[in-house]
Formats: sequence, structure tokens, C-alpha cells
Amino acid sequence: MSARSGNHPSSYWAAFEWWQARLASVFFGEHRRGTPVLFFIDKAELLTLRGEDEVEELGTAVSSALAWHGNPYTPVVDRCRTWRLGKREDPPPCLPLLAAAVLAAANMQRNERGVGAPAYYARLAEVLQPPWGGDRHRKPLENYYSAVVDQWGYLDEWLREQAGGRGLSTIKENPTPRKIGYAQSQALVRASDHAALIRFFQASHVSPGQPADGAWLLEKLKGWSVINPKGLSQRLRQALDSQTEGRLLEPLLATLLEGWDGTAAHGCIDGGLLPVSLRVVLEEDFMGWEVRWHAEAVDGVDRDSLQHPGGTLELASGASDQAYALSGAVPGVAQALQHGFTARGAKTAVRIERGRDVLALREDPVAGGWTDTDVLTVFEPYTFLFTKSGQSRLQRLLADTGHRWYQPGAAPLQGWHITPELQFTDESVLTAALSRSGIQNIRHVLGHRLSLRNGLRVQKEWNHRSLFLLGGEPDVMVPQEFREPGLVTLDGQPLLVPADGLVVLRGKDLAPGRHVLTAGGAEADFYLEQGAEPQAGHPVGSASGTPSGSVTVPLDGDARFLTARGHFLTIRRPQEPAWWKDRAPVLGGGGTARVPVPPEAVWLVVISETGAPAVTLLRSQDPDFGTLSRAAKDFWSKIALFGLTGVPHATLWKRYREAALSQFPRGGFTRV
Repeated sequence: MSARSGNHPSSYWAAFEWWQARLASVFFGEHRRGTPVLFFIDKAELLTLRGEDEVEELGTAVSSALAWHGNPYTPVVDRCRTWRLGKREDPPPCLPLLAAAVLAAANMQRNERGVGAPAYYARLAEVLQPPWGGDRHRKPLENYYSAVVDQWGYLDEWLREQAGGRGLSTIKENPTPRKIGYAQSQALVRASDHAALIRFFQASHVSPGQPADGAWLLEKLKGWSVINPKGLSQRLRQALDSQTEGRLLEPLLATLLEGWDGTAAHGCIDGGLLPVSLRVVLEEDFMGWEVRWHAEAVDGVDRDSLQHPGGTLELASGASDQAYALSGAVPGVAQALQHGFTARGAKTAVRIERGRDVLALREDPVAGGWTDTDVLTVFEPYTFLFTKSGQSRLQRLLADTGHRWYQPGAAPLQGWHITPELQFTDESVLTAALSRSGIQNIRHVLGHRLSLRNGLRVQKEWNHRSLFLLGGEPDVMVPQEFREPGLVTLDGQPLLVPADGLVVLRGKDLAPGRHVLTAGGAEADFYLEQGAEPQAGHPVGSASGTPSGSVTVPLDGDARFLTARGHFLTIRRPQEPAWWKDRAPVLGGGGTARVPVPPEAVWLVVISETGAPAVTLLRSQDPDFGTLSRAAKDFWSKIALFGLTGVPHATLWKRYREAALSQFPRGGFTRV
């Protein structure tokens, strides 16, 4: 085989030139005007960039244009030399090679030959896939790599010539490692991270465009990110915990601050799209576990159609909705976690990173169930989802934190299991154990969140953990960084925090109802319920209804509370004793139980065994429906056509029925 020179036939360059045009359009188009360009490339990004076009993969396309006898970069160097003598209207013709360099940096793994140069050039050889010679080409790729460094310089020079018209350069030289630092720094921060970093700049009270010390910004970002992890990619969060990659982040953060124009975070992925986070939610009801996605709504976007290889994902939300309703080609949860998922629309984009085999889930009242999180803290309940490949790492984490390994339950995801609920109580132990476990997508930082401790809880079940008895208020533990005067508030009023951080809330004359604690963007809320003296019960139909009281419900049939959001709360009722059924079979099924009314309950619905519903108003509140789960829709299908007459609250019940019916597709609702 003869050596290929810089004057390759046009067929060798066809795929290379396709990638050049695609990368130039996406990363360096006119829509990038005035915004920093983050040239992040990974496997998921490449799949999206390639789309359904029949073109060679990036690595193969670049490899076909290189010269594998001698200096492999010569053909691209020759093209850049010609470009530099021309009009330079478009980016330098080396973008595919630089993208391959970033992809190699993104593919580097800490447990494979370290994070330094040897691992990098091995990954670069894997990306480029030399057509012959195998590993023999790793050395030439390293020996002549200064040519790639020059091309980073050409791109930086061109961006500055455009005066921000095609984006602001984030290309900075790093003292260590000097050569591969360019690619490594671009592999740390996605474009989708930019919106979160702008929120960080705003919270840090730095001035737009000001020069800043990168080391200072990095330390501030580490503390800020654990309280406000939303919007930060897993890759960036990992880099924050790495001393080596932290040095690469320092000049990049300084550059992003210099390029910030002072406007609020508006989000940006490919082409300025707003990121929508899909999180796994497990919801437990009387039918068992249900798994679904939670997609938090983005300000200013009520609907969008996102394209992906499997079809079109539809997002829709109402004016006051906190989450999107998903329809169309919704990705399967198990498949998306294993293989990753990326979709782009006109305004928004969704990205799920591949290969996750251990998920931590915490209770989230907005999502309405156990929701996956990437941050662990102490004194909060968690459960874990895991696959067989992640089990050994999870077992080590739990063993090192003093938890026994119980037989896990089957999760509603093929190949996944779920642990019982557990809590961590020692921050230093949790930090060390998480580091040793090898779990990459979950982290812990000391004292990052307000946590409620002690207190007299009314119930321990889901949706009642934050419900305390009046006079038995909880204590709140305040992280070290928020113990300065005025940083912590209770219901909008500053709290005095002692040196040890534990604030006692008893004795502050708090009223029944909801109370909100805030600190640096973190928020915790709890409810206080007035204790009640024992009193004679009253039949269901005559309940006057206050959320702090109790009601009598039958032991048979289906009884549930309904909230203003349209969700239902299952009522736990005792069973009739077996001896009663045996000795008085004629009277069986007529028993009742008195149960407390949770603060969020608006209606009590009882469906008898014959199917006849009875609806009782507990307190007056207009409907404020979010996205209903499948289980909630199934329940509403049984009662949405039931009307009330002759009662003052018949009109209010009608509004709830209409809100529920609006969640069903036209023509898809029938009487049950």
C-alpha cells in the first residue's frame, strides 16, 4: 500500500468534508454570536450530529484523510496552510481532527492506564482506527501531536478575528498537560452546562466580563454545585472532584466568565437549545411499583417536538405546570439508561448519559415519587436501583456505611432491582465509602443541604415524612457555609444559627400548617399538625373537613384522598380481624376506621364494592393539576364522570372533573 500524501483524491476527503461542514454549522455558526463556544464531543453527541445521514463515522472519516506513513497529520496541516493564505471566511479545515482529539479525551478512563498522556494517545488511536499497523501508530500520533496543538491555535485565532460573531473562544493553553490539555479542557464542559454556570456566576456576585482567578472560581463552583446540581453534566461534576482535571477547568471557567454578558441563564445545548432533564421516577401505589420519567418544565417553553432516531418525543405543559406531559415516541427507561438517549427540538433538547447501572433515588414531592438524584446526603431516606453489573459496587458502599445487605426486590425495569429504604448518618463515613465504591454518577459533599432532624412525626409513610406534631417541631441542621447571620430564613425571617449548626425550632410559637426553610438556594419545608382530643366519629358523608382533622372511612371498598394537583393518597386502613369474620359473617364488611387527613388533601373519595362513589369535600381549593401518572389517570377514569347535585361544592367538583378529563386524549375516554 502506498503512502497517502496531502494531495489525496477527493474520495478520501468526502466524509471528512461532510463532518467539517456539520461541525462548523453546529458549533461555529452565526447563532453562536457573543456566546462562548464549548467544543464538547462524545459518542452520544456524534450520534446526534450524524443523525440519519449515511456518512462514515467521525474517526473513520478522519483516518481516511490522514497519512499513516510518517507524520499522520500532514494532509490536514497542508489544508490549514492553504486556508491561512485565503479569505478565512469559514473555520479552519481541521474541525474533524480536533473533534476526534476531544472524543479521545472524553473516552479516557481513570482506571485504564491513568489520566495522562499514555492513556490519551491510546484513546486517540482507538478513535482514529488506523487502516493498518494496529498499535504501531500510537507513537507517531504522539510524536507529531504538536501539529494538532497548532490547529487549536488556528481555531482560536480565527474566532478572535470574527470578534465574537461566530462565538467566543474558550481555547486556553494549560501548563500541565500542555499538549493534550486543549482537547481535555473541551471534553469537561458541555454546552448544556453553560446555563448552570451562568447561574453560578450570578449567585457568586461576580461582574460580567471581569478577569477572575480560575482557582478561586473553581473552589466556589465546588461548593455551589452540591447545593445546585441541576443542569451540571455528570462529566463536569466528576471533573470538580478531580485535582488533575480541576487544573484544566480553572482557565476555562475564567474564560467563560470573561465571555458572559451579564444576562440571565437561558440555557444552551446544540444551537442554543434549552436543556430538559429526564429523571427516573418510581411511584408506589396499591398496584405495586410504576416507573416513569419526570421532565421538569423550562420557563418560556410550553411545548416542543424533539426528534431522535426512534421518532418524535412531544413535550407539553400548562401555564402553571412544573413538569411536561410526555407523549409520542417516549424512550424506554431501561434502554435509555443502558444506551443513552439524545433528542433535539426547535427550542429544547434532552440528553441521558449511557451506561448507568446504579441509581440513587430520593423522595421528591414535585415528581410525586422516588426520583433519581446524583447527590447523597445524611439524614434523608434513599433507595437504590441497580443492575447485576452495579451490584458489587453498591454492596461495598452499603457495607462501608454500616448497612446490612438485604434481599433486594424486583424493580419494574427489566434487569434492575431495588433496595429497601435506608439512611446515612455520618458524613465523613459516607464520603470515604462513596469514594471507595467506584460508583461514578453519584457523589457526596460535606454539609451541602438543610436537613430536618428529631421532632415528632405524625406518620412515617411517603407524603407524611415532613408532617410533625405541633409542639414537637423538628430541628434543622445548617451546613457550615450557611451559618453566617442572615443566610438562613424560616418563613422569610432570618434564623440565628449557633456554632454547631443545629437550630431548635421548638418554642418559636409556630402555627399549624406549612413552614419553609431556605439557605443559599436550598429549601426544606415541613408541616405542623394540631393534636386533637378523642371525639365521636361521624359518617363519611357529613365530614366538614379540615386538613388537620380526621375522617371515618369504611374498611371495605376503595378509599383515597385527592389533592389539588390531581394526585391520590392511598389510605392505610386496618383489616377486620379474622375472628370477627368467622363469628359474625352477616355483619362482615360493615366496619369503619378513623384516619387522619393529610394537609394536602382536598377531597375524600370512597368507591364501594358495588362501584358507587361517594365524594366529600375536606377543604375548598381550586384545582391545580400537574402531569397525572398512569395510576392517577386510572383512578380518575372511575370517578371523572360522577357528578354531585344539591351540595354547595358541586361546582368545585365539576372543575376538578374537567381538569382530570383534559389529561385524557380526545376520543380515548369512556365510562368505566
